Amino acid sequence: MGVTISRVAMMAVLTLTSCSAIAQKIVSVEVFYRSTMHSEPQSRVPGADITLWNLDKPKLIKRQKPSITGTEREVREKVSDWLASTEGKAHLVAARESYRGFGQAMRYRIKKVPAIVLDGKQVVYGTTNVRKALLIYRGKQ
Repeated sequence: MGVTISRVAMMAVLTLTSCSAIAQKIVSVEVFYRSTMHSEPQSRVPGADITLWNLDKPKLIKRQKPSITGTEREVREKVSDWLASTEGKAHLVAARESYRGFGQAMRYRIKKVPAIVLDGKQVVYGTTNVRKALLIYRGKQ
């Protein structure tokens, strides 16, 4: 009898889980903001696959590069050595990645930040609150 009850309970949980997943489709959410002006948006909200684009990130990463001094030749050598180092390579990857947010903002023709793009279709301006943007978006569907 214990086995039968646990199977029934398991079937009920699976049924409820699948019904709730069907009722609430996962929404792709992209949040565009500036960390120097806006609070950090939520990165986890049920029913949302969230990507955060901090448009201040390129400036922040530029500040992390080392200060290198010396003669022109010494500076060239030090920069070359640093770029070949693990730290330098990681910095270049982070710098490249930091500009992807600008590319996405241009793709969506974002006019101002903060802005939240939902499913690549709807833009909600003036907030970094993902829950609020989802309520607006789901109300318009």
